[in-house]
Amino acid sequence: MIKTILSLLCATVLLGACTNYNQKNYKKYNGISYEEYEKQRREQQNQTQIEYLEDNVSEEDIEDPYTTPLEITEEDVIESVNSSYGEAVVVMASKKISLGKDAGYKEMEMFQTALDSAYGTAFSHYRADGFTYAMSPAGTVNPLSVMDVQCILSESFATAKGKAVCDYFFSQIPVEYAKEKENAKNL
Repeated sequence: MIKTILSLLCATVLLGACTNYNQKNYKKYNGISYEEYEKQRREQQNQTQIEYLEDNVSEEDIEDPYTTPLEITEEDVIESVNSSYGEAVVVMASKKISLGKDAGYKEMEMFQTALDSAYGTAFSHYRADGFTYAMSPAGTVNPLSVMDVQCILSESFATAKGKAVCDYFFSQIPVEYAKEKENAKNL
């Protein structure tokens, strides 16, 4: 009987020691919020941009971005807005698009052309910083039957208009793909 009481007492002490070992309860710990720092950074960036524009740009120099023809150079694609390679990007949205169960390389080629056209249309419409896409086969039996398309944006632009850019991009893909199919039938 004494052995049982002593073993229960030891087990209770060990259990109590284990639960109270760490004084900080991490479930209640909120962590560090960087929102205030981000607000200050954005305000500083906006202020410097406004000061630069006030000093260096006149009313005659301002053009409507939607009427200006789109000229993409290799430097525009590689470099970010601040001309550094360290800007973070996020996958804003992903969508699986079916090309048909018997899709082959011909359909894949038409889809790639349609994807490039949809990207160009969305890029010229929104001029989003860091906007690009990624595509990968996702079909189970025929890998080319379903394509997984991801809309990728720079982290700084993704919060402002990311959803609108990706929605527009994904809405243009079926339109452009239908055009490509129609062009292939006419040939």
